[in-house]
Amino acid sequence: MAGVISGGGQWAYVAAAYALTALLTGAVLWASWRAMAKAERRSDALRAGDRRGETPREDQP
Repeated sequence: MAGVISGGGQWAYVAAAYALTALLTGAVLWASWRAMAKAERRSDALRAGDRRGETPREDQP
């Protein structure tokens, strides 16, 4: 039958699919964690500035 993976090749395909899923899930978690950490730092900086009576301004490079 054309287009059907048979024998041991199907398990290699399944293993590769799971590995790719795990890798990409890890990448999404890592990127989300970094974005969250950046947002928390920015929030903390804005709160610290607000307590000193400063006007919040945009992040500067």
